Amino acid sequence: MTKPTVNQFVDWSSEFHNPPWQANDAVPINPGVTTAFDLLTASGVAPSLNPQWEGSGAGLYVTGLGGVMANQDGNGYWWVYLVNGKMPDVSCGIDVLASGDSVAWDYKHVSSGLKQAAHPPLA
Repeated sequence: MTKPTVNQFVDWSSEFHNPPWQANDAVPINPGVTTAFDLLTASGVAPSLNPQWEGSGAGLYVTGLGGVMANQDGNGYWWVYLVNGKMPDVSCGIDVLASGDSVAWDYKHVSSGLKQAAHPPLA
């Protein structure tokens, strides 16, 4: 029987991080790794993304990955995530993954129209 795995991709863009992206393919879904957020902190993902976040469960949202912070210096960029190319309407803290899913984290400007589920209101 094949062990269940998921893929993870992070896109910072070269303006904010070098290298500008990181891909982790076939990350095992081990006990305790069930949500998109769990995947960020899973062992064996290298280099570590050192996620920062606020809240928990349905109110959890990611505020930083790899040292790149949401709305860093008021730049209007926020972390959003997609599963299988679609933006979920729930927090990454409760979005349960299935074997073969692909999770992408993208650092997007608020003008793009993408908003992270459970994100606090923008000031």
